Amino acid sequence: MEVREILQKIFPNVSVSASLHHGEWIREFERLAKVCLNENGEAEKVKALEQKLKEGEEIHTLLQLECEKYKSVLAETEGILQRLQRSVEEEEGKWKLKLDESQNELREAASAVHSMEQEVAKLKTRNKEVELFLKEKENLETELEKAEHERTTYVSEVRELKSQLNDTLKKLEVEQSERQKVASDLHEAQKSLDFIQDELLKGSGDSNVIENSGLSLEKEDQERIEKMPQSLSQTVTQLQQCLQAVNQQLTKGRENFQIIG
Repeated sequence: MEVREILQKIFPNVSVSASLHHGEWIREFERLAKVCLNENGEAEKVKALEQKLKEGEEIHTLLQLECEKYKSVLAETEGILQRLQRSVEEEEGKWKLKLDESQNELREAASAVHSMEQEVAKLKTRNKEVELFLKEKENLETELEKAEHERTTYVSEVRELKSQLNDTLKKLEVEQSERQKVASDLHEAQKSLDFIQDELLKGSGDSNVIENSGLSLEKEDQERIEKMPQSLSQTVTQLQQCLQAVNQQLTKGRENFQIIG
C-alpha cells in the first residue's frame, strides 16, 4: 500500500484498478507509467521511477519478510498465550479445588468452634453448679458440725439425766424402803394407838357415849389426850406427829415419782 501510494503521488494521472494482485498491479502501473512518460517525453524520469519501483519492490520484499517474521512471532506468542491460558486454567482449577477445600475446612472449623463454645457454656454452667454444690456442701458441713455438737451436748445431757435418773431411782428405792419401814412403824403405832384408845375408853367408862356421839374421832382423841396423864399424852402426841411426817414423806415421794415419769 505504501508503494502504491508513492507511485500514485509520482504519477497522479495513472489509474490502476485496486482489485488487481499486487504484482499485476505493479506491472499494469509500469505499463501505464511508461505510456505516460512516452507521452510526456520524460525518459529520464522513467528510469528514475524504475529505480524507485525497484526500490519499492525491495522494500515490499523486506516488508513481506518482516510480516512473515511478525506472523511467526505472533503465532509463537499465540501458542505461548494459549499455553499460559491452559496453565492459568489448570492453576485456576487447582486453586478452586483448594478454595473449596479451604471453605469446607473453614465450615468444619466454624462448626468445631461452635461446638467448643457450647462446651465452654456447659462447663461454665457446670462450674456454677459445682460452686453451688460446694457452697451447699459447706453449709451441710456447718450444719453437720452444729448437729454433731448438739448431739454431743444431747449425749452429755442424756448421760447426766441417766445419772440423775439412776440417783433418783436409788433415792426412790431408799425412800421406798423407808416408806415400807415407816408403814410398818405406822402399823405398829396404829396398833399401839388403838390399844391406847381402847385402854382410855375402858378407863374412863364412856364407851357408850363415844359410840352414840356425832363428834369425829379426832376430836374425841384430842379431848381424851387432854385428859390423859402427862406421859401418856406426850406419847400419843409423838405418835400423831410421826404419822404426819410419814404422810408428808409419802406425798413427797409420789410427787418425785411423777416428776421423774
